[in-house]
Amino acid sequence: MGKRPISYFTLWGKEYLCHPEYQQVLPMIKVPQYIKSLKAYKPGKPIEEIKKEFGLDEVAILWNNENNFGASPKAIAEVKKALDDSHLYPDPLSQKLREKLAKKLNKTPDNIICGNGSESILMNILKAFCSGDDELVTSEGSFVIIYIWSMINDVPCATVPMTEDYRFDMEGILKRINSKTKVIYLPNANNPTGSMITREELDTFLRKLPDHILVVLDEAYFEYSEILHEDFPDSLSFNYPNILTIRTFSKAYGIAGNRIGYAVGHEDVIEPLMKVKLTFEPSNLAQAAGLGAMDDTEFLKKTIENNKSGLEYFYREFGRMGLKYVKSYANFVMVDFDTEERANEIFNELLKRGVFVRQLPAFGLPHCIRISVGLPKENEMCVAKLKEIL
Repeated sequence: MGKRPISYFTLWGKEYLCHPEYQQVLPMIKVPQYIKSLKAYKPGKPIEEIKKEFGLDEVAILWNNENNFGASPKAIAEVKKALDDSHLYPDPLSQKLREKLAKKLNKTPDNIICGNGSESILMNILKAFCSGDDELVTSEGSFVIIYIWSMINDVPCATVPMTEDYRFDMEGILKRINSKTKVIYLPNANNPTGSMITREELDTFLRKLPDHILVVLDEAYFEYSEILHEDFPDSLSFNYPNILTIRTFSKAYGIAGNRIGYAVGHEDVIEPLMKVKLTFEPSNLAQAAGLGAMDDTEFLKKTIENNKSGLEYFYREFGRMGLKYVKSYANFVMVDFDTEERANEIFNELLKRGVFVRQLPAFGLPHCIRISVGLPKENEMCVAKLKEIL
């Protein structure tokens, strides 16, 4: 028999013999099964690459619920000032921002925590409050990040089916509660459906709920929502100590790239969150952006008005095309195309024509497409291209 080939490997700058009969040189690092089962986030192609592939001169970017007016000018101005302090660690307490938020919301700084966007706060909620057999309860078709965060933290996530009109079944969620339920997650308005929980529904739900269960109300679209329905509940007006409300500067204020969000709740709920958050989260630039954005009432007003008129335009045109859509209390509209195949076809045809929207298999709604409200010319382009395809 011939000799087995001998190969080499390098470790810390030194070369070692590695015989093929050795199945492993170093011990395998074991990864928990709940992490193994996750899939790493894979972003789509860069916009410039898509434009080049399809020869596009004009595009409408309507897939991430961003603010297509750009960022608040006052937020940008404060970020530029903060650049001079980039050699310093940020304030770990976000004291100035918390004080400013507290004054605006009629709370105290001890009622507020800031983080790298609302998703960071959601992650910290599971770290701070869930252990052992504790469970999270939410709805099907909810904001997809909550399912991922629960898996990363090895927290079982129980889901309740939505109603036929894509709303949360609040009674169904109450019935799903058991002795293991620790946290209930309710995005209002919900992404991706755009549906809302009314003031009466929320009040009834909270009165029936045991007070040892934490209710997380994700109001990422609050600035849009409160204008779109007179019965939209401001959860900060509810006097329940087991409510934690999450809001963000990413949507209406247009500073998603800075990653700045905050949560408001009883100090006994905020304190554990302060213990588990990253020490210097959020960054000094993010804190500065939040401070500037809060002063930019003119930009906020323009954004809210554009969203309201954009939704009305979509409703009118989608109705004329005979499309099934869900009335939204956010800055997007979800359209139901009946089958995954049809939704996939529409998505790809829009992509080829320069209209970037979001198909929703990751949310458990593969037959639906979510279309963000953009600038008027982008909304018009979307409608025109849809008409071509249909």
